[in-house]
Amino acid sequence: MTKSGRKARVEKALLEIWYAGQTPGLLTAFALSTLESLYKGLRWATGQHRKSIAAKKKCQPPLLVVGNLIAGGAGKTPIVMAVCRHILACGFKVGVVSRGYGRSTSAPLLVDPRQGTTAASEAGDEPLFLSRETGCPVAVCSDRTLAVELLLTHFPDLNLIVSDDGLQHHRLARQIEWVVFDRRAHGNGRLLPAGPLREPLSRLSTVDSVLCSNISPQALGKALNLAPQNNWHAIHVGLTGFRQLSTGSFLPLEQAVEKWKSMTLMAFTGIADPGKLFNAIQTAGIHLDANLGLPDHFNYPEDFCAQFDQQVLITSGKDAVKLKPSNPKVWVAEISVKLPPALTKTLENCIGPTID
Repeated sequence: MTKSGRKARVEKALLEIWYAGQTPGLLTAFALSTLESLYKGLRWATGQHRKSIAAKKKCQPPLLVVGNLIAGGAGKTPIVMAVCRHILACGFKVGVVSRGYGRSTSAPLLVDPRQGTTAASEAGDEPLFLSRETGCPVAVCSDRTLAVELLLTHFPDLNLIVSDDGLQHHRLARQIEWVVFDRRAHGNGRLLPAGPLREPLSRLSTVDSVLCSNISPQALGKALNLAPQNNWHAIHVGLTGFRQLSTGSFLPLEQAVEKWKSMTLMAFTGIADPGKLFNAIQTAGIHLDANLGLPDHFNYPEDFCAQFDQQVLITSGKDAVKLKPSNPKVWVAEISVKLPPALTKTLENCIGPTID
């Protein structure tokens, strides 16, 4: 088995333990509990809670971190997109910083939408997707402070910087912190690696807002065994239609339901929770003959789509940036996110009183 194959197998096993209620064997359970204790001890020894508090400060321009407490995705990227679109619609300038998970290089890199030549292997799938979808510059580096410096070197007049993830990156000074949860909540409630939590739930007392992505604050509170607070906000991420990868033509959701009702369809994706995409498609009234969940940030072979016989292939925008755009069968799911007024008001107050 290849190194990537072993990694995918371990990832799948952990996800089943974290989220699907799978009971590990005795040796695995002992190893995970031991490592969890070491992780807790390391957090205490290095003063992570103190560092979290110290990282919050006024910044110029203001910096918003959209992060989560769990390892893997919880729906941060659509919210970053929504923030960028809102700020741009207000007539202001916004840039993004990202780690660029899975990229082939480590040097700081600027994805400039005016250039349009960066490959997903160089930048990572999420930064490239964000830049293409929003038209905003995205600076990529595992050290997000270097990414901020690079971004401001080229775009010194930004009114807001958004960090896609980075809640635990304490070197990154930030003015606002949003934590995103989706339907998986905190899984089995344990810290890494026995569970998905990067930080204990007590961290929620220090963040500005908790965003409940397609789950109500009441349902999230029940799952976390916490009382919902006034700064918990419901966020609806909705499927609006599909864009053909080869031509860019858009097919609204209602038309897709009618057009594809007698065709064979398959969906595939390498996002953290593939079921999100599959469920959204089928809830919209579109029948899937097959679906394929791939490891998060999956690296697609060049001829990946050629192996499928279905007439329509559906994937996410994050996956699409790594696919050849020549196959007319591939359609990209388009989503929309509407931010609650309380959140947009927070952003406007940080930038200044001049937004209409």
